[in-house]
Amino acid sequence: EAAKRLRFSAKQTMFFAQHLYENGFITYMRTDSLNLSQDSLTAGKKWIESNLGKDYAVQAPRIFKTKSRLAQEAHEAIRPTQPDFAPQNLGGQANLKLEKNELRLYDLIWRRFIASQLPQAIFDSTTIEIEASILRTSDVLRTKYIFKAVGSIIKFDGFLKIWTQKFEEKELPLLEENEILEFKEIKPEQHFTEPPARYNEAGLVKTLEEYGIGRPSTYAPIISVIQERNYVQKNAERRFEPTPIGELVNKVLTEHFPKIVDIEFTAKMEEELDEIAQGKEKWSSVIKNFYEPFAENLEQKYQEVKKQKPIEEKTDEICEKCGKLMVIKFGRFGKFLACSGFPECKNAKSLKSEQEKKSFGSCPKCQTGQIVLRRTRKRRFFYGCNRYPECDYATWSIRKP
Repeated sequence: EAAKRLRFSAKQTMFFAQHLYENGFITYMRTDSLNLSQDSLTAGKKWIESNLGKDYAVQAPRIFKTKSRLAQEAHEAIRPTQPDFAPQNLGGQANLKLEKNELRLYDLIWRRFIASQLPQAIFDSTTIEIEASILRTSDVLRTKYIFKAVGSIIKFDGFLKIWTQKFEEKELPLLEENEILEFKEIKPEQHFTEPPARYNEAGLVKTLEEYGIGRPSTYAPIISVIQERNYVQKNAERRFEPTPIGELVNKVLTEHFPKIVDIEFTAKMEEELDEIAQGKEKWSSVIKNFYEPFAENLEQKYQEVKKQKPIEEKTDEICEKCGKLMVIKFGRFGKFLACSGFPECKNAKSLKSEQEKKSFGSCPKCQTGQIVLRRTRKRRFFYGCNRYPECDYATWSIRKP
């Protein structure tokens, strides 16, 4: 939710949550539990009745159960330690001792908790079916088409009072059954099936949860590691794209260690580790069953998988230092341009993607340069003038032509 609503990375979210926990604002945050204490439910209901009215106070507390069979519920769900300690924009004083981003995350956690104890929102939904007939050459031959119009009006906002979401009310005109309508126009629209979007941080965490891989304490480290090792990088839409080194690592692992990278195997290992913690399994037998065949396979692969000489791609670009041709090499951080005269000439530079070569219009500051996609030292995308350092214009977003 912090990724979707606040645009925080998983690492940032856990960092701010740690500060909130250490300062006593929220309960333990490295948990996937949905359990809430009776004291917190009572305090939440009291705040709702005092500030929103009895229409919003449910008679019995709303209890939620986790869908994950591997959920660790030794802790409570993530919630504010004092439900009546509302954010400032709701009449509270929760800005004390909190910096801006901590306050934003606390606001999200507090709203999520209070919203969980509010009644459902009620919408009045209407569907109208409209029959249209086309008369052919005779009165007997008719072609019928059915068109649908769907409208929805909110009657009671319920939990949306606190947990705001984007929705559009659409009110339909009052019609009678078999009423004759006047035809005005038909607007044809063609839609094509699009491939699934790439993962962003929120989507990846959700998928890890669904498959039972990792824990709330490991989601952020997992996402950090795959970026630090340059297996993936974020594109301009802040979604993950595999790098050449990531694709190579994936290829080697899936070909030679298919069992280890299998989702079901990983989830089963997580389950067995939980059973060890609960005293249902002996750690020695679990580790033995895993490690002995793994070590044997690993030794075998050391012999089979020989280190290959990196493939170099020739280019037409000339090295500005020695005049020899530049080649595309493959390194830890992906492909890059290097002089074919290496090691005598050590000239090397980054290889721009097609997206980074594209122009997004003239620079509004110097009027002579072009706006192009660039990267920060942390490999985040931004838009800047290609005349840098002569022109230092830069922005995080731009209207694409």
